Amino acid sequence: MITGRMARLGVTFISVTAATAAAAVLAVPANAFAATPPGAAAWGVSGARDLGPLPARPMTFTLVLTPRNAGALKSFVSAPHAALTGPQFNSRYAPAASTVSAIGKWAAANRLAVQSVSANRLLMSLSGSSTAVGNALHTTFHTYSTAANGTFYRPTGAAQLPSSIAGDVGAVLGLSSLSKVTITPPAQRSGAARNHVLATPGLPSSLNYPASYGPQDLWKLYNAPSSQTGSGQQLAIITEGNVSQPQKDLATFEQHYGLPTVTWNQINVGTPSSDTSGDDEWDLDSQYSTGFAPGVTQLNVYVGPSLSDADILTTINRWVTDDTARQGSFSAGECDLLADVSGFTSGLDTVLEQADAQGQTMFFSSGDTGSQCPAVVGVNGVPVGIPDTSYPASSPYGIAVGGTSVLGSGPTEIAWYAGGGGLSPIEPTPAFQSGAKLLGAVPLARRGVPDVSLDADPESGYDVVVNGTIETIGGTSASAPSWQGIWARAQGAHGGALSFAGPILYSTEPSTAYNDITIGANGLYTAGPGYDLTTGLGTPNITSFVNGA
Repeated sequence: MITGRMARLGVTFISVTAATAAAAVLAVPANAFAATPPGAAAWGVSGARDLGPLPARPMTFTLVLTPRNAGALKSFVSAPHAALTGPQFNSRYAPAASTVSAIGKWAAANRLAVQSVSANRLLMSLSGSSTAVGNALHTTFHTYSTAANGTFYRPTGAAQLPSSIAGDVGAVLGLSSLSKVTITPPAQRSGAARNHVLATPGLPSSLNYPASYGPQDLWKLYNAPSSQTGSGQQLAIITEGNVSQPQKDLATFEQHYGLPTVTWNQINVGTPSSDTSGDDEWDLDSQYSTGFAPGVTQLNVYVGPSLSDADILTTINRWVTDDTARQGSFSAGECDLLADVSGFTSGLDTVLEQADAQGQTMFFSSGDTGSQCPAVVGVNGVPVGIPDTSYPASSPYGIAVGGTSVLGSGPTEIAWYAGGGGLSPIEPTPAFQSGAKLLGAVPLARRGVPDVSLDADPESGYDVVVNGTIETIGGTSASAPSWQGIWARAQGAHGGALSFAGPILYSTEPSTAYNDITIGANGLYTAGPGYDLTTGLGTPNITSFVNGA
């Protein structure tokens, strides 16, 4: 999986405990957020060596503007609502054109250029020399180095915006080269992982892993209906780099499994790079989003220019403003603490709030490092890092998808020991989770992750065409696009009229729609009756879920 794609970020965590994580990991001034929006603080990494001033270089950064009538928007999405169109959202909630104009004048006065303004006016991309950016924001940039992260730059002091526009800016992204989403290979099979799961307390000793699964095997496993296959729906995946090989691999996958050909509609958001390191992830995303919904008409492949937080934000925002696919998926994540201080949390939450208002749902992988966040990348899903959830899975405006290990037909499932889960230290409990009680007893104090789950263990993995050949891989980056496909089946069954998935997932009759997972653990948390922080509501009985949604 992409263990939270942001996972290869490689941030060094030294002697970190749950109680000291924020202080030990991120060197954030105590008063930084009181005066500056998220992303503008002079945050750093423990043990970084200061190499001196950053030599002048071109720099681009993104301002996330605060929606107009923000309080009314929050109330709107917190209650049952009909989906807005893009023009309706813009007329009610998009930042005013005069706000964009005022920021543009400030930029020009400080030798900065406005590169782009998004269709919903939520994102403004500005560029200039690093010297001009520093002068405009009343800070300077230095270069730093650590063994794990290599060389990077960040502000030496908190960036400041003039009071005339500061109230209209909700976040700043791109002031540090550490703020990147990076990818790791999908989880592979290993004997150690198999032994770990089979040693789970409460499991019968006679259980063994079955063979790996192709799409039709998974339909049978999760009782998918033969009639409701996502007809009339479009899917969307968020990618980066050169995706020409994944496009070829999808055609091979469809031919091998006798699946209908789905139209590949590529939307380049900026200029794509030549990077192919994420091909196996994009293979997984494209093949199993469509594999779970073989009746969809089109796969929209959004290709960003890089995996920086700012570029991923822009790419997901394009999916929102296009508003052609009611569902999408992105198998990525980074520690909530890092995403929060870099501005990514505030920025993407703003964008996803519009998606919620428009009835769109983005499915995110909860991570492959258990109850630890992906601060350090483990091998084959071994949990490492610090206790934390993974963002954007923890966003209250997205759906977090966790993982199970499948040990037989029926299905017989337990919580995958590496599936991400926990309570977000940053995000509040969303309205759709307000009635959920942990293990049927305790209300959620914060945003609970995950919401739902699906097979993710590489030992009971997915057969994926990678570079023309079939490999068996897994991770929650398999379960997230698969749930996108499941949701597309539900949307197709209801004529595309379903709104954001969160309230529907939690109001659907659990005794018939879900397989409640009651055995297993992911580190700090154990599975049990009802909602839990390992598998959420459980895995779907797709026919019952589609009919009950």
